[in-house]
Amino acid sequence: MNPVSESLDQPVDGSSTGLGRRAFVALSALALASCAAPTNTGTGNSNAKTALAPVNPPKPTVAPAPPFPGTVARARWSHGEPVAKLMNPMVPVKWITIHHDGMTPFTTSDMALTASRIELIRNGHRGKGWGDIGYHFIIDRSGRIWEGRALKWQGAHVKDHNEGNIGIVCLGNFEVQSPSDAQLKALERHIEVVMRLYKIPATRIKTHREWVGAKTACPGKNLQKFVVTARSKRQFA
Repeated sequence: MNPVSESLDQPVDGSSTGLGRRAFVALSALALASCAAPTNTGTGNSNAKTALAPVNPPKPTVAPAPPFPGTVARARWSHGEPVAKLMNPMVPVKWITIHHDGMTPFTTSDMALTASRIELIRNGHRGKGWGDIGYHFIIDRSGRIWEGRALKWQGAHVKDHNEGNIGIVCLGNFEVQSPSDAQLKALERHIEVVMRLYKIPATRIKTHREWVGAKTACPGKNLQKFVVTARSKRQFA
């Protein structure tokens, strides 16, 4: 798969991240596609298997508390710390944006493989010069919700529209596969929690492709269909 990546955000100070060029090139085949698959992906199929190998997540002395009850803490997957100088503080939240990761199809519910996938995305985003993974929450195939970028920081997931915008990504490529039932139920429940917390109306829930200027198929035709139907039936309330 060789999707075209959209530049969603830029480093605050314009500096590079310090990742080696060889490491960045090795990651780019998968990670730089994160949430930026073009309308015509032309690759992949729903039966394809991910080639990711499991990794052993780091074991900090004290794991930070997740921002929402039941959320899988960042310490379970991340091998690096956020770089504060490359991020902006979050302003009052007004939007929720839904994404897919847009990489190879992903079908496993294995915790280690899921942690590897999220860490791969983070490394790809760091390779772009961003301070951390761009999304605030990640939803896996089993419906688990993982902590991404801390909510005190503005995300990096929709070019020119990151202010006050919470980014939620579902793992998988929904141009070529369908989200799992557990994933969709978790997405719906989590959106409702975020809506209540920040008093966000359903009219301010968007998918990536719905933003003005977005040149992407994200979150893929199969997840896009679910979001449009859910809004029309007022499932997000």
